[in-house]
Amino acid sequence: MLSDPQQTQSYIHGLNIAGNGFLKLGNANDVVPVYVAPTAGVSDLEARIVSDTLISARFTADKDYQMTSVVMAPTGKPPLSYVLAPVTCKREDFQVQYEVTPANMARNTFGNGIAKNYLVVQVSLVSKCSTKVIVPLGGILIEPEWHEGGNYEKGPKTIAPYGLDHVMSVYNTDRTLTGSRAIIFNGIQAAATIGSAIEMFFGPGFTQGVAIFGGGFRNGVLEILKDMSPQQLKSLSSETFQTTETIGSNGAPPVQKFVFIPRRDVKLASGKRQRIDDISSLSITWFLASETTQTQNATNVKKKSS
Repeated sequence: MLSDPQQTQSYIHGLNIAGNGFLKLGNANDVVPVYVAPTAGVSDLEARIVSDTLISARFTADKDYQMTSVVMAPTGKPPLSYVLAPVTCKREDFQVQYEVTPANMARNTFGNGIAKNYLVVQVSLVSKCSTKVIVPLGGILIEPEWHEGGNYEKGPKTIAPYGLDHVMSVYNTDRTLTGSRAIIFNGIQAAATIGSAIEMFFGPGFTQGVAIFGGGFRNGVLEILKDMSPQQLKSLSSETFQTTETIGSNGAPPVQKFVFIPRRDVKLASGKRQRIDDISSLSITWFLASETTQTQNATNVKKKSS
């Protein structure tokens, strides 16, 4: 079966049926009843006799359409069916690479709270398979490099990245409560509120100072410490690895998404601490639409510690 790589939605597929004795079904260029399975999404199917050994058909379907069987049903003759071998995807047809994002880039893209709390890892996925490949977030396994020495001990050999919900919670907490920008503006607002409450006990100069502090001074600080929340939230929602990611077939544009690995010191019940310094390796479990499962190790393009 052939397909037209120039189409992006209504793909035109070509089907060649090889055999012998096809001219017994009719003359060259005659239409022959041919059906394909699955039928969902298939339209404009037409098959014609080319020669005694070849029937050629064309039909329109989704670009990732995977045929499982073909049935010829010539008038007055028993139908003939052909079952196709299931689609497979070799390991070398699916490429996985990763790169640890530098801390300054992670800070600018996702905010200081994310950069402080996580190693931000960009995962790149490219598939040359003839069908879609699905990668679940739970299929990503990270082998971390645990901090050693002193009061530190190693953690598990492999860990899973955090999902978007957890990362978003940390981001919101940093922006509204624990981050340096939040502390500065919360402090300014608290001081202005207290000043407004007690200004009646002081002279006009104090009242004017409170007004400047809560107005012009605060606005000036806002100009210096720009609010990047809209851009950062957009990056988090669109560039973070979702619960599942679908990678297109036949070398379609690669999927490049970020996953997040916790990096802060953790105090254990034993009194010791744990911390991840870097990543040793990354592996991904993926599967096809046919639910054939594969596991693949990633290649680190350019290893950088943040």
